[in-house]
Amino acid sequence: MGHVLAAREYKLLLKASEFQAEPTLQSANAFWTSRIAGIVSLIDEEPEPFERVVHRTIRFWDTADCVLSRNDLILRTREEMDENFVSAGTFETTLKLRMPDQFVVATTSFAEDGEGPETKFEEDIGPLEVVGPGAGTRVIVPVKRSTRNRFSLSTTIEGNPQQRPVRLADVFGMFPGVGDLIGEQATSADLVGGSMIHEYAFKRAKAKFSDNIDGKFTLSLWCFDGPEAKPSVAELSFTCETQNGTMPGKAAHGAYRLFIAFQNQLADIVDSENASKTALALPKGDAS
Repeated sequence: MGHVLAAREYKLLLKASEFQAEPTLQSANAFWTSRIAGIVSLIDEEPEPFERVVHRTIRFWDTADCVLSRNDLILRTREEMDENFVSAGTFETTLKLRMPDQFVVATTSFAEDGEGPETKFEEDIGPLEVVGPGAGTRVIVPVKRSTRNRFSLSTTIEGNPQQRPVRLADVFGMFPGVGDLIGEQATSADLVGGSMIHEYAFKRAKAKFSDNIDGKFTLSLWCFDGPEAKPSVAELSFTCETQNGTMPGKAAHGAYRLFIAFQNQLADIVDSENASKTALALPKGDAS
């Protein structure tokens, strides 16, 4: 039996140069007021601004030959921090499968259900775009904006930094089902880390898409060169939880219209060089 779709998340990568002010709740809500609230009012006349900021450090891992990303897998460690980026004591390791085929993802399992690992099955929705060939080329988008839909299964295990996987064998041990996807590998291969990311995640902005479906908005800023550095990556996203795997037509239509409106009305600040924030943080940048 497959996993039930828990949520749909719409993601739009923005130019990090638009966020050079100190990342604070005040600066995030200034952006919300000046650029976002007016667009969201097409769906909800009284959208609610961001209420809190979450501080985290994040790192992505793969082998030197990128065996995980070549198989549509993403390995991430994440640690909760206080406002001074001192550890708050929560560390987690997540393995995610992300690809366009809904049924392959829905029927995948990394670990046994039950207490312990947390597993989520979600739909990731981004702009329809293609990254041009060669270094430094721009993202190519259609004249009529649309979406690119993929599905993701993520399993998260809590622990401490000393328990993070350091070899591919550790990934097999923590997530036994991964062998069904990548088969026999040199499990003694070491894992290589991408850039250390200091994340500011502004959360709890909200709009109502229908009587039973709310969209919850997040502005994520990633700083690669330390918590006080200028952001290198910026992403605006909103998530709609499903109703036992389905989404009412009114809510789905409203979410789609809003995402297209974001692409059109924020065109001047949409990142036209990159298509994925994860790709910018993986070792060697090998991701989709």
